[in-house]
This record gives sequence, structure tokens and C-alpha cells, in this order.
Amino acid sequence: MRRSRTIIAAAAVAVLAAGGISYAAAGAPGSHHAAATRGDGAEQEQRGGPQAPADYLDRRFTSNQPVTQAEIDRGVRQAAALSSGPGTWKLVGPSNIGARITDLAPDPGRPGTVYIAASGGGVWKSSDTGATFHPAWPTTTTQTIGSLAMGSDRTLWAGTGEANPSGGGLTFFGNGIYKSTDGGAHWSRAGLAASGAIGRIAVDPANPKRVFAAASGNLSGTAGQRGIYRLNADNSWQLVLPTPNVTTGGIDIAIDPANPARVFAALWDHHRDNGARVYGGVGSGLFRSTDGGSHWSRLQNVIGTASTDANGSGLRRDPSLGRIGVALAPGDPNRVYVVTGTRYGLDKGFYVSDDGGNSFRPGGHAGGDSGYEWWFGRIWVDPKNKNHLFNADVSLRESTDGGKTWHLSSGVHADQHAMSWDPDRRGHPYRVYVGNDGGFYRSESNGQTNTWIHATYEPFNQSYHLAVAADDPRRLATGLQDNGSVRTWTDTAPPQNLSQWNAFGGGDGHEVLIDYTNHNIYYECYQVGNCHRHVDANGTQIVTAFGPTHSTRITTDAPVILDPTNHNVVYFGGNRLDRSTNGGKTFTAISPPGDYLTGPVPPDERDKGPFYGGEYGTITWIAPAKTAPNTIYVGTDTGNLWKTTDLGKHWSMFSHRLLPTRWVNAIVVDRSNADHVFVAYSGYREGDLSANVWETTNGGRTWHNISGLLPNAPVEMLTYDLPHQELFAATDLGVFYAKDGTRAWKRVGSGLPNTPALDVKITGDDKTLYAATFGRSVWKVPLPSR
Repeated sequence: MRRSRTIIAAAAVAVLAAGGISYAAAGAPGSHHAAATRGDGAEQEQRGGPQAPADYLDRRFTSNQPVTQAEIDRGVRQAAALSSGPGTWKLVGPSNIGARITDLAPDPGRPGTVYIAASGGGVWKSSDTGATFHPAWPTTTTQTIGSLAMGSDRTLWAGTGEANPSGGGLTFFGNGIYKSTDGGAHWSRAGLAASGAIGRIAVDPANPKRVFAAASGNLSGTAGQRGIYRLNADNSWQLVLPTPNVTTGGIDIAIDPANPARVFAALWDHHRDNGARVYGGVGSGLFRSTDGGSHWSRLQNVIGTASTDANGSGLRRDPSLGRIGVALAPGDPNRVYVVTGTRYGLDKGFYVSDDGGNSFRPGGHAGGDSGYEWWFGRIWVDPKNKNHLFNADVSLRESTDGGKTWHLSSGVHADQHAMSWDPDRRGHPYRVYVGNDGGFYRSESNGQTNTWIHATYEPFNQSYHLAVAADDPRRLATGLQDNGSVRTWTDTAPPQNLSQWNAFGGGDGHEVLIDYTNHNIYYECYQVGNCHRHVDANGTQIVTAFGPTHSTRITTDAPVILDPTNHNVVYFGGNRLDRSTNGGKTFTAISPPGDYLTGPVPPDERDKGPFYGGEYGTITWIAPAKTAPNTIYVGTDTGNLWKTTDLGKHWSMFSHRLLPTRWVNAIVVDRSNADHVFVAYSGYREGDLSANVWETTNGGRTWHNISGLLPNAPVEMLTYDLPHQELFAATDLGVFYAKDGTRAWKRVGSGLPNTPALDVKITGDDKTLYAATFGRSVWKVPLPSR
């Protein structure tokens, strides 16, 4: 999301016109729309709300249970075994917004050529200094990339699986390291298949056959390969720095360019238990080897205490020590910089060494008090100036005095993850690249503030939800991870080029809706249910924040649904169900208070960090019936499925003996029959209740498993094509469909990249199916049997 984002104040009406923005009070105090703030306040305000890592994804995808590599592999095999229906998927967009870049690697042999790792979108290559990118990764291989590196021999190494824990790290496992010797045209497997995620790859600058990899593991502790590995001459990987427990993995590596036998590495102890996360522990630590990785010693000699280190433990073995980033100054390898966070993401310390790591002293406050240090943990040093460095945070933090003082380098999107100077230091001495949650940026002025240039073609967005206007198949809206809510039209013009989308909501875009009676009325939400109603009228956009709701817990991806019989009726789900009859201006609770629908949240599932408490134990989907206006079905993240036939006066819960006890992702009610219902569940399971799609034809008295040969993997969304009696399922492993009354599933079309599809929608003319992917933007395919 760009910095010109329109300000949308909570509990306010905004009228947007060419002449400016005005506000009028609306709603009332006491609304839940007081999302946690972080870091740079001005940055948040410019985006219409705070942006945050998608931490809830891990709970949703796993349904709060450990997931093994074997379960992932089984799902992949099951998906591959299903035949494909007719049609070929085609990319729609957006391509002009940008999305999370986890790493980047300039080509040392070709100035202006750079490779990037898109979180859920594979590897991309640019030959024009990052203005435009084209795919350099197979669409059939896992698209989740965590690290990239290119050696002096121009061999490109890619580590699959994202080590940033909120990128879906519990289920979007990688399957090891790949390498390419022809610039990404072809790839081969290179080992560490059981590593879960690769946090960093480092290539010896003097010997490109000597490669180190930080195997991060996964948050559930089931990944078998963890720690720091070194590539041997026979192309096997040797574990050279093991971890002390199953919750610790490798996260960062730095090689001394003047003496490659000297290697620095960081281990990170982090795990997730059901709804709670602990991103630090006694396994975290900084290590150094002076013999090329064969032996290691812990570095913890900190002289003094950082101002942000609450318990003064520094780099010592301590439960408070979280993620660690390490970097050497190329011009003076005795200068070593280290940044650390606490186990809940607060800034812990920034340290400087001038003796190669023998001792450290606290520096200035490198972080921005964002509270998300587990999302960053990177530091970069100017190759020509050891005192010029950058620190990853929500904003890009810069120091020109060796870390004593810090300021912002403005002009880039939020949440920094990757940075590198162009190796052509003679021709372009000040060219530097940055990758963050908004995509790829380039500066020709050594990263000076407001000198950054954003790439123009980046079709690898991560979409949560999708909306399609009932009367216009080209009128689309989607909510994007860390890039707000975007649309294909403007306040004054209908959709034209569907690759070019524009923003209408801030923060992390989640639910989006378009009024089925008037496409000039539409809705968007950013995280934790901060929702707005938009109206386009006479070239202006009127924005109204939702009024107060009545929940004490609200999930990040709060469900918001329009009633199918009355477009003014809006449902909102937290731990209670709210109903509005005036388009979201005011709400009335129609379910009992407290834990009635969800059940109590166990103490070990309550997040102890500063941001994510109160986001578990909530409604996750709402499905009003069209033919019975008082009937509503509701599902929760605790696995409960409910029904009311009198607008909430009375509720009936369906038995867990008949249905799984897992996160309810979607409920679809047949528009012609309120007793005909489909339910989709999340998680990877085995046994009789492993199926993730269930159906009832009698209002829930009995339920039938209709999953058939669908992969045992999360089913994210369902949509039902009533005229053709076909059910479509968006899953982590593709999009599938089955005829009503059968369990014979097929893959929808061919050519959809191998990244999770989180939403599917059918156009009003019943001719096209759209899929919103979490890493490769929005795609479309002609519907089968048309």
C-alpha cells in the first residue's frame, strides 16, 4: 500500500472528492474499532489503519493442532491425483500493488538484474533494475519462498518455506532448497526437504560451492531438520550447528567476506501452542565459527545494558531472547551489528562489536517500538561505509553514525524484510534494493529518504477475500495482506484494465462486499473487524465506519455478511453475532453474551503478546438463509456449528459426534432451500472426521461427508452454483468442484499456480469463476459445462 493512502478515521463519515476530504461524526463511543497501534503513528494514519502480520493464519490453517510434513505431503499427493476439468486459468490482477518480498538477490554478473522471493508467489526475475518482474519459478512447485542467494558463479539458491512466523508458517511448509544454474529457467532439488522453512542462505564469496543454510523448522515442532547446515563437496548437507530442542531453528547467517572461515549464525527458539505464541526462548542465541562452520562458540559478552532490555540479559541464554539478526560491515569485518527482540516481539537490544564479536556494546535504539521484532530480525550495512546501516522494522530505519542514532528512510511501504546493494558498485555505486510487504523498491541515492522507486509490475498479491458485483463481472474488490482493500473501478469510472487496481481501504484488507442491488455501495474491513461502508455518488466517495458492536473478542478476519433477502441487513461476528438493519450504522446483538457460541478459551490458548489477545474464540462464518429470513447458520474457530430459526432468540448446536471439532471456514446455504447446507472446515487430520466438506439436506438433523477424494487439507471457501448444482471448493492445494449429490471431485481447469486459494466467486452471469490466491493475485477461468 502506498503512502498516499486516504485517511479513514474510526467512527467517522468521510466524503472523498477531488477538492479534499471532510469528516462528520457518526456512530458512537465504545466501538470495538480501536485496533492496536504500533510504531510510526504517521505511517499508520496514512494507511487508514494499522498494518500487522497475519498472525491468525497459523491458527486457522491448522485448526490449532500440530501439522506434520507427512500430512502436507499426503495432501499434495491427493491433490495431484485428481483429474482436471476443462478450461485454463488466466491471471487477472492486481499487478500494480505489490506484496510481501521475503528476500532478494542481485545478479553479480549482470548489472540491473535482480531476483526476488515472493512470500506465496515463487521466485521472480527483473532485468530492468526492478521496474518489472516475470516469473522465474515453476507454477507447479510450492510457491512459498523464504530465502534467496546467488554465488559468484551465478548459481541461484532458493529456500522454500517462510520463516517469518505469521506468513502461514504452520502449514505453508517448504520442501527444502532448490538451485538454478540458468537464471531461474530450470530448477533442481538440492536437499533439506524436512526443514519446514529456510530462514537464510549464505554463499561463501571465495568458494561458491560452499553454502550455508539456516533451517528454521516450523512452529508446531514437527519439522525434522533444524539448525545451521553446510553443503559438502558431495552435495549433501551437514548439520554443523544443531539446536537444543525441537522448538529452535536457524534464522540468520553472515559470512566474513575477508575471511570466509569466520561465520556468524543465529538460532531462534519459537513455537505456537494452539491460540498462544511464544517467539523466543532458551534456544535462541548468537554463534560464531572461525573454522568454516566445523566448530562454534556462543557470543554473549555484552558490556553494558541496552535501554530496551528489560531484564538485562543481553545475548545470554534466557527465556526472553527472541529473534536475532546479524550483519558484518563489508569494509571492516571486525564491525559486527546485532539486533534482537523479546519473545513477544518487543525491541530487546541493538549491539555493536569492533573486535569481530569478542565483545559487544549497546548501540542506539534501532527498532521502532513496533512490537513485531519476530516479523523482521534483519540488519544491513553499506558495503562502502561501515557506519551507514539499515534496520528492518515497520518503517525502514537508517543510521549514519554506526547505530548511535536512528531515523526513518521514508518512501517505502511498511514491514521491511530484504535489502541489498547492487554489486555493480563502479557503474552504480549508490543503487540499493529493498523488499517489504508492499513489494520491491530501488534507490539510486544509497537509500536516502524519499528516493525510493516502486516496481510497476508485481502480480503476486496475497488476497484474503474477493467480491464480484452481481451485475458486472469486471467489477471486483479484494482484501490484501498488508495492502488494504483494492478495487477495479474508481469513484468516477467503471472497470477498464483489470490488471490495475486502486485502493479504497487501509490496513490489512480482509472482508470485502459489494451490494447485490447497487454496485455503488460496497464494504471493506481491515483487521479485527474495523469495517466501513462506501457509497460512490456523483464522483465522490462517502465512507461510513460501522457503529459499535457487542463482542469482547474479534478475530483478525472478522466475518461480515449481507443478508440475501435485504441488502440493508448486515451481520457481524465476534464472540457474539450482531445484526444491523441500516447498512452497518448501528448493530443489535442477537446471540447470548460471553462464551455461549464459542465456548471458553482455555488459558494455554490465550495469547500473552501485546497485540493478539482476544482474537481467538470467535465466530468465523455467518450464513443467513434466503428462503427462510429468520434462519442463520454460524460457525466458530473453536469448532462449533450453530443454527437459529428465529433471528437469535433460540440457538441449536450441531453435535460434535456428527461433525468435526475444527475451525469452521465457510458455510453455504442453498438459495432455494434453507435446509440444504454445506460446511467447510480447516486443518489437516486423519480418520473418520478428517473430511473437510460436509452437507445436510434436512436442516442439520443428519450430515454427510462429501469430501470424497479431496485432499485432507484446509478448505478455505465454498461457493454453490445453484443453476448447475455444482459446489466449488477453494483449498490450500487448489480449486476443485463436484456435482451435487456426488463425491467425485475434479480440479477446476489447469494452470493455476500452486499457492493457496482463499476465496472463489461465481460471476452474476454464471460464466466465470474467480479465485483469490494467497500469493499470486486473482485468477479467472470459464466455468465448466457452460
